Amino acid sequence: MKKSNIMKYFTIILLIFCTAFLLYTFIVREISPILTYIAIFLLGYTITVLISNMINYSNTKKIEWLESRLKLWNTISYKVKLAGEHAFSKMPIGIIVFDEKKIVQWANNYAKKIFQSQLVERKIPVINKDLHNKILLSNEFDIMLYGKVFSCSVLREDNILYLMDKTSLNALESKYYEKMQVVGIINLDNLDQALATLDAQEKTKQISSIIGILGEWTSKNNIYLRGYSEEQYLILMNRAQLEGVVEEQFDILDDVQDYCYKENLRITASIGIASKDVGIIELVELAEKQLALAMNRGGNQAVVFDDGQTNYYGGRTTGVENRSPIYVRVKTEDLVELIKKTDKTIVMSHSGMDADAFGASLAIMKIVKSLDKEGYVVFDEEAIDQTIRIVYEEIKNEHIYILDYLKTSKEILPMMTDNTLLIITDCQYQHLLINEKIYKKAKRIAVLDHHRRSNTAISNYEFLYSQPSASSTIELIVEMLDFLETEVEISPIEASYMLMGVIVDTSNLMYRTSYRTFNVLSRLQKMGAEMSKAQRYLREDFKEYMQRMAILNNLEVIDEIYGIALCDENEIHERQFIAKITDNIISVSGIKAAFCIGKIGEDEVGISARSLDEINVQVIMEKIGGGGHFNNSATQIKDVTIKEAKEMLLAQIKGAVDKGGQDMKIILIKDVKGKGKAGDIIDIPAGHANFLIKGKQAILATVDNVKHLEVEKDRERVEAEKFLEDMRELKNKIEASPITIGVHVGKEGKLFGTVSGKQIVDEYKAQYNIQLDKRKMLYEKDIDTIGTHTVVIQLHKEVKANITINVVEKE
Repeated sequence: MKKSNIMKYFTIILLIFCTAFLLYTFIVREISPILTYIAIFLLGYTITVLISNMINYSNTKKIEWLESRLKLWNTISYKVKLAGEHAFSKMPIGIIVFDEKKIVQWANNYAKKIFQSQLVERKIPVINKDLHNKILLSNEFDIMLYGKVFSCSVLREDNILYLMDKTSLNALESKYYEKMQVVGIINLDNLDQALATLDAQEKTKQISSIIGILGEWTSKNNIYLRGYSEEQYLILMNRAQLEGVVEEQFDILDDVQDYCYKENLRITASIGIASKDVGIIELVELAEKQLALAMNRGGNQAVVFDDGQTNYYGGRTTGVENRSPIYVRVKTEDLVELIKKTDKTIVMSHSGMDADAFGASLAIMKIVKSLDKEGYVVFDEEAIDQTIRIVYEEIKNEHIYILDYLKTSKEILPMMTDNTLLIITDCQYQHLLINEKIYKKAKRIAVLDHHRRSNTAISNYEFLYSQPSASSTIELIVEMLDFLETEVEISPIEASYMLMGVIVDTSNLMYRTSYRTFNVLSRLQKMGAEMSKAQRYLREDFKEYMQRMAILNNLEVIDEIYGIALCDENEIHERQFIAKITDNIISVSGIKAAFCIGKIGEDEVGISARSLDEINVQVIMEKIGGGGHFNNSATQIKDVTIKEAKEMLLAQIKGAVDKGGQDMKIILIKDVKGKGKAGDIIDIPAGHANFLIKGKQAILATVDNVKHLEVEKDRERVEAEKFLEDMRELKNKIEASPITIGVHVGKEGKLFGTVSGKQIVDEYKAQYNIQLDKRKMLYEKDIDTIGTHTVVIQLHKEVKANITINVVEKE
């Protein structure tokens, strides 16, 4: 190193000397040329040496840097290798390498520990079938293995499977989920009206009894209950408690209904519950929305909003009528005020406009005109049913003034402004409207309907009047006429059209009729409505009649109570035609629910459903995208065949029965193993209930039958109490009255024979005129010795008496 530095310094000095000498020769020019050439040579040599040294120095530094990097890389490689080996053997990550045949080629220790197997050369389907199936279907999945949950990732190109234990994480998530706060509100439907005729003492008693039922239910499920009015109660719980309540299918609904049923009170309970990871204020608002939905669906049910998903429970009976005159008046005033504030009113119903939709739209239009406001009905000829086509032809020929109310969708759209009111009648769902563009353009919306709402119903409204207990939308609107300040002029033909709507929606007054329905019919008749004229519009032609009979001829009855009819796959029918078939089916004796399935479009199948009050067909239809009423519903399904639609329907019927969704309330008149004893009131699936009724083992739990049962139970209770008191008195007599029985005794003091139970009973009868039952005497063997003996007799399940018997030698 030192020698190298001396040479470097010498070269630099020589370079300086040569450079100076050449400069000198250039200036003086008297130096020998030979010396000049030598100087030039030496200068070139020194420059070459210096450049060479510089290059060598640079290469040396580069080599040193490369050597240092190589050393570093060797160190990192070692550490990576060490880390990999540690990960393979020590880290809690299972690693399995397999071939194309799903045979394990290699597995680390943790994987072997997971499966408690050596794994190598074993087929994955043999190791775990579920794991094999999931590997085939997905690259990322969770799986349960030996009580633990593992998150799995598959590198398909390399056939490598990674498994990570996430049991603790799942447990933590589950714990958090179970503790999530849940808010609910209970409403006692129709409470004020049901108790209005009772005196203060009886009213207080009934309210206390119902509160007691709620309190017992919440106490059993460890739920917080707080009432903030006689009608409504706040409930607080966590997610785990909610799951328990859901598992019991909200039996509190049945408890309240059963009590009120026995007391002849038309009161039911509705519950709205919200479960979501949000603030308490938003959670309460969500619960209020679910309660409103439950009540708008007819009440007597629970609606649960569970983190984005809405589920329905209960609703197995028709809704309680709860429209008071005050409620109708307030709704009328709200609607009138809304109409007055807008520049014009557009009335629109559902596609396939039927008699109720047309009549309701016409009734609203008459109200609008009475307020001296501009208004029109959306009327597209391609979006009306066959009945309204007949009506429309008559209007064009005989009642042309009505045409002034009717406008097509194309005519309506340009005339709409931001201050135009859109009133939707007989419908609550956007996709069912005659024209969705009109709905989307409307800034102000009102909804009047008599169908049950669901969470997918139109929600951006300023006014909502939804009453599932009403027979029709026409019923709701005609009731409003009594509370209008202006006179509404309705002609006899218009009243007949409205009457026709009520007739259609009640299937000739067969369903959902109440005293209010008949009040509306009376009102329409006063306006000049003619039943014969309404029925004339509803007649069918001979060809349609024969088609209907052919379809009914192939009716399939399932479980003795479900009737299903299928239309021809190659024929497209009006929805009204399918509905008529369903009406025919439900009129068949023994049928509790009727369904007709047919094509209503090239790629659309419709299902019409009817039932009696024992089965809720609306719940069944909702499961396959439809809705409607408790005993009158329908659905439309796209891109399926009639056969496929039938399979979907059967699956929902089975599901409803399995969940107890179609129960019947009956009274057992005989003991039934596994169900109860005579006199018990039970809820069981309709099929089994009908079997017991036919077998004379049960009767329907009607109001009269329940009252009779209560009277019988009261009588039996009085008799049982009297019998118990009699047996207690008899016990005292028996224990105060010993008997003496003489027997023959041998020389050794042994009895000839024994003293039997019959002898004891006969002796008691002879001595005290008391007849005892020897079968109720509790002793192991007859008496065979002289002396005083005590025998126990079971007089009653709560009363035992001790008989004192003195056995003596007969003289």
